[in-house]
Amino acid sequence: MSINVDAYFKEVDQMPWGKLFYDLLWQQLNELTKETRQPLHILDFGAGFGKTADYLANLGHQVVAYEPNQEMQNYRYHSTNYTYLTNDFEANIAGKAFDVILLHNVLEYVENRSELLNQLWTLLKTGGTLSLVKHNSRGRVLVNAVLRDDPKQALLEYQGQAGYSINFGTVNDYSNDWLLKWVTNNSATVTADYGIRTFYGLSQNSEIKFSKKWQEDMLALEKSCDNDPIFKEIAMFRHFMLQK
Repeated sequence: MSINVDAYFKEVDQMPWGKLFYDLLWQQLNELTKETRQPLHILDFGAGFGKTADYLANLGHQVVAYEPNQEMQNYRYHSTNYTYLTNDFEANIAGKAFDVILLHNVLEYVENRSELLNQLWTLLKTGGTLSLVKHNSRGRVLVNAVLRDDPKQALLEYQGQAGYSINFGTVNDYSNDWLLKWVTNNSATVTADYGIRTFYGLSQNSEIKFSKKWQEDMLALEKSCDNDPIFKEIAMFRHFMLQK
């Protein structure tokens, strides 16, 4: 998979919609980590530029970030110390176990998602949590129909055709039902289920999104609705926390 790493970094680092995604994600992760007094051992698999890994390491947690795209390490966030791996994942991780594993927008781009999910599950301590962010099919339909003014593509994706990401290519979506079946088969427990990007990705008015007041108000709105059972069904992303 070939991507424009420079363009993707600018979207993550400089665009308000990139900032909002991480601000909301981090608030949700804070609900998971706020009760612990000891540093957590965290694995961020498919860590990208290490933005979340760097954030969690700054909170005092012991973080290992793995990103197979070696070009991304040239752009990575590194305001504090954490381990950043780009190859030999199994060799570097052998014998380790983690309190929290992050798997954010990764399974859409791997050939055998069950195999990867099962592998990571074995690295999670009993009582630990897997934080999994995934594309949400209804949210993708809304984005195509409203933001992109492309009802034809919206209909095709509603009917089951794979979507497309500017940064990563084909999005091999999988249903929430598939994930929840995996949860049942592995005796896991869903401890949280959030929506991300319910509203802020629907407007084409990009100019207003650079306003600090708009960003603050939108973040408050997104956070207030991220656990609403109706709104999270139409969010662009779903964030599940699965306890072992």
